[in-house]
Amino acid sequence: MLLCLAALVAFASPVSAALTDIPANGTVYIGEQGLNIAATGVTAGTQIAHFGAGGNVQTDAPSDLVTVSDPSSFYVAPTTFGGLTGSWYTFPGRQLAFIVKDPSLQLRVINGRTDREIGTGSVSGDPLGFRIETNLDAMAQRPGVAGAPITIHVRDPTGAEFTSLVNGGVTTSLVNIPVNASVYNTGAIWATDTPQYRAGSYQVWADCNANGMKDNYNQVGKTTTLSQTGTAVQVGGTSGPSITGVTTPTVTATGTAAATVTITATVNATTVTTTVPTATGTAVVTASSTVVTSATTAPATTRSPGFAATTLALAGLVALGFAVLRRR
Repeated sequence: MLLCLAALVAFASPVSAALTDIPANGTVYIGEQGLNIAATGVTAGTQIAHFGAGGNVQTDAPSDLVTVSDPSSFYVAPTTFGGLTGSWYTFPGRQLAFIVKDPSLQLRVINGRTDREIGTGSVSGDPLGFRIETNLDAMAQRPGVAGAPITIHVRDPTGAEFTSLVNGGVTTSLVNIPVNASVYNTGAIWATDTPQYRAGSYQVWADCNANGMKDNYNQVGKTTTLSQTGTAVQVGGTSGPSITGVTTPTVTATGTAAATVTITATVNATTVTTTVPTATGTAVVTASSTVVTSATTAPATTRSPGFAATTLALAGLVALGFAVLRRR
């Protein structure tokens, strides 16, 4: 009876796998901590070795050695492994234990109608999705792991952050998306024309904090895509979704701008006219912003020729009249 119960318990409780469990020849990433690398053949108190490029693993001396005190809680420290990516071997056994990679992470916002990055060609109401480009997909090779847990952040103009998005009545979570490919597409998950998404600029970024990697190695393009400028998605309006805050091509328009200014002044009944030469140049228009400045020029006031001379003559005649009257 006891044997039967024991067998049932064993059947009902399979060996659990976790994101921290690293298989033999598996991949680990700089910044991860608390990893269990026991399955790689590394034991407590032994060393792991790294060999220089082109070195013979079986005969050459290692270029770097690291002592592992606890293989059940291993830390891929940036200070230790930052410049030492690639294969690491048991030592002195010289058997491949695991591969260290520097994480990479990029996020693109995709127009669900055109399947292209948003920008040119967008129209009002186009649904949006996301494309994640990363090397973290190797986490899917760990036993029982569906993919690297990557979270997409969408923050609206008021500062509120969405943990899910809705498109066509389907709600999609943005938290810990299991990414199992180097290029991963969410599909169209964001209906930008619905009332729940107010018009304005939305900040968008992604990050991965698997096994504390972002906490330990917070680097843009590696564990997060959030930078000082960030990526802003403009939602609402008649032109459709657009994107700002990223590198955009510069559009250069070449043309000739001619301007002639005439200044008229009256001095001793002489008109002097000055003409500003025509200015020819290149106008540079950037795709990110356009500033149009409008100015109004007031009309010039012009006096008739001989105005001053006429005034003086009239004043003389008046003075002469007063003198004649006084003599009488």
